Amino acid sequence: MRTMWRAAKGLAVVAGVWAVLATTAGAQAAKRLILTDGSYQSATEFQKQGDRVRYFSAERGEWEELPVSLVDWKATGEWNAGQAGQNSAETLHQVTAEEIAARKEEMLNTPEVAPGLRLPSDGGVFVFEEAQGHSTLVPVLGTKLHEDETDANGRMGGVAKSAHNPAQTIELNGHSAKTRLHAMAPTLYIDIEDENGLIPAANFRLARLERKRDKRLLGGNAPRSGEDALTQRFVRARAEKFSGDWWKIVLLEDLSPGEYALLDYTGGAIQGNLVWDFTVEK
Repeated sequence: MRTMWRAAKGLAVVAGVWAVLATTAGAQAAKRLILTDGSYQSATEFQKQGDRVRYFSAERGEWEELPVSLVDWKATGEWNAGQAGQNSAETLHQVTAEEIAARKEEMLNTPEVAPGLRLPSDGGVFVFEEAQGHSTLVPVLGTKLHEDETDANGRMGGVAKSAHNPAQTIELNGHSAKTRLHAMAPTLYIDIEDENGLIPAANFRLARLERKRDKRLLGGNAPRSGEDALTQRFVRARAEKFSGDWWKIVLLEDLSPGEYALLDYTGGAIQGNLVWDFTVEK
């Protein structure tokens, strides 16, 4: 999800644009009074007052005067007009370059997955499904695992490890997830960050959950030797880089109706205290 470092990156682009404007504005403020002998005085502003010209020196930072007759007014007008046009062109070119870069990054992080359906720039988990003749992009909210909550048997409502069974298990409250899908072959889009930055989609796993009373469980005893119950319930899938910070997870097998959760399985263990759960309905 969007974090401070990504926001700071956007602010840096804005700051760069303002820096260009401020620098160029300073250059525009310096005008010239061209004198009849070919020399000039740098001034931020000037005005005629009778037979004298009063100007604010850009070099000395104070008001000064000189006779009107010493100023080549035609050359002064031409030089200042030309310099103003040049500065405007340079400002436009520099700011446009910054804006183009910012716009390009924005487009990469808001890619279109289907006509009229775009992913947001602030990341998250989304599922694209086509069902009943309609294409939809469904946001999947994270469900927090409360590791400090235990039941009467000492089981945690989150991620647990047993001294006798090192395989991790998860337990989610509720008989079903709030997010409901209808397609058996959806595509997942992921842009999730932790304190270290963007998490590659290859680190995530989509797991089938088992309903048990008012809970949804993952883990427990393995029905086949050589595997723990956690990995046996992973759905076969392939992760692909999609656009910008977005990854795409392509499922290599259809889903069956039931409960599912996307989890960070970096390093071969469940990480963090969030999973992204959804229900596939019949």
